[in-house]
Amino acid sequence: MKDIRKILRSFRYAFKGLRHAYMTDKSFRLEIHYGLPIYMLLGWLLAPLASWEFLFFAFSYLLILLVELINTAFEKMLDRLHPEQHELIGRSKDIASAAVLLAFVFAALVLAVLVISRMTAGIGGVVIEHPFV
Repeated sequence: MKDIRKILRSFRYAFKGLRHAYMTDKSFRLEIHYGLPIYMLLGWLLAPLASWEFLFFAFSYLLILLVELINTAFEKMLDRLHPEQHELIGRSKDIASAAVLLAFVFAALVLAVLVISRMTAGIGGVVIEHPFV
């Protein structure tokens, strides 16, 4: 019974963290308010998606959110530990922001592959096959 309570408490902390990130981090909020509707529209335009396409599509958006949450936690921790300006702290924050940028690049690549595969299918162009066949 203690294990179940521990798991439930962990979920509560996780949701509390999501709520805090949403309330305090503008970048995270923007990625929810603008990213989610855009992704839903793109998913509708690209439909139907094979199961592996859907997984890549969904993961590319979730990866952006995940990396943004880690970036935000990292920046808040650094601000608390070293509130004054410091060159190495600034570089560390820039590197963490670069991780978010790479998540966006991955998402753009996934979307580009999905769009190109649909545009070239049926017209004799290059068709990207299922990766596990």
